[in-house]
Amino acid sequence: MLYIEAVARTGVGMARKQCLPKELLSTRRDHDRKFYGANLAEVFRTPLYDCSLKNVSGVPDFALTRLKGGSMEMQRAPAYPEDRAMLICVALAPTPVDRWRARIDGREVGVTRSIAFATTVIDLMMPMEMWAAGPFDYLHYYVSRDLLDRVATENKIAPINSFRMVFFEQDLVVAQLTKAILGQVRNREPLSMLALEDVSILVCTHLLQHYGNGKEMLRTQRRLESWQKIRTEEMLRSHLEGNIRIADLATACQLSPSHFSRCFRQSFGISVHQWLIRLRIDIAKDLLREPGLSLSEVGFRSGFCDQAAFTRAFNKLEDITPFRWRKLNGNGAVATDLLVPGEPVPL
Repeated sequence: MLYIEAVARTGVGMARKQCLPKELLSTRRDHDRKFYGANLAEVFRTPLYDCSLKNVSGVPDFALTRLKGGSMEMQRAPAYPEDRAMLICVALAPTPVDRWRARIDGREVGVTRSIAFATTVIDLMMPMEMWAAGPFDYLHYYVSRDLLDRVATENKIAPINSFRMVFFEQDLVVAQLTKAILGQVRNREPLSMLALEDVSILVCTHLLQHYGNGKEMLRTQRRLESWQKIRTEEMLRSHLEGNIRIADLATACQLSPSHFSRCFRQSFGISVHQWLIRLRIDIAKDLLREPGLSLSEVGFRSGFCDQAAFTRAFNKLEDITPFRWRKLNGNGAVATDLLVPGEPVPL
């Protein structure tokens, strides 16, 4: 059984050994110089955020490292040995095209697009030289090949020997995942074991499915993967009114429409539309606590076509009208609240 330990190094007074003196860093064995934590930050001072999962041997299989720095001239990063791992770099702020470059396996690469949350995927088994300048702000995901192999085996995916590399491109899944944990990262709050494991599984699955250059998946999927659930919810939240097709969701999840529908029902126990209605009601509850919003405005903002449709759906799921729910749970109804035909008179 794999033993996983969560380690967080996230600020002054916490795990001070994360930043070693230069003379100690220079005497490290090559195989200890991995692309995470203080190693990754050697040329850029102490990492702002360092959180990792360790395997049974005490070596991180997965690590999150945030590096942020002010203005500085272009500097060459220390030489690192080849590593059986992948590195995903996410630019939290747009990186100018002349502030990062590298030579990877003899190929010259650099910043292709100066956009926030641009994603770079590097195969650390390739020989690499890297130069960087400031200011910069990156969140790095370090993923060992051993972890990728385990995730592939658990999901009955054929072994993948090589991965496609990209540089400063848009990856909606990685961007969404980064945004989801960014609050904790910026506040230097370590992710819980559960949260860190969820992130690691999602990142591994995404790497295998989108960047792996190996064989196709061997299994017949029955449930949505974590990244597919995140992508589906993201798209549904952007289309609360329901003007999105199952085919659009299925394409985003790399499934056929019928397969997507079956996987969704297996994952959530209800259909996509039923789940969307529940999502609307949950959003409506938050809005109902705002005394300045009328019921019609709440219904509109939560995706319903009119107040009557909102009231019916709310009453069906909650067994109470939104008018009454607000009286019991909100900060008081407002004068613009109007009853619709057929709605029970609140007591």
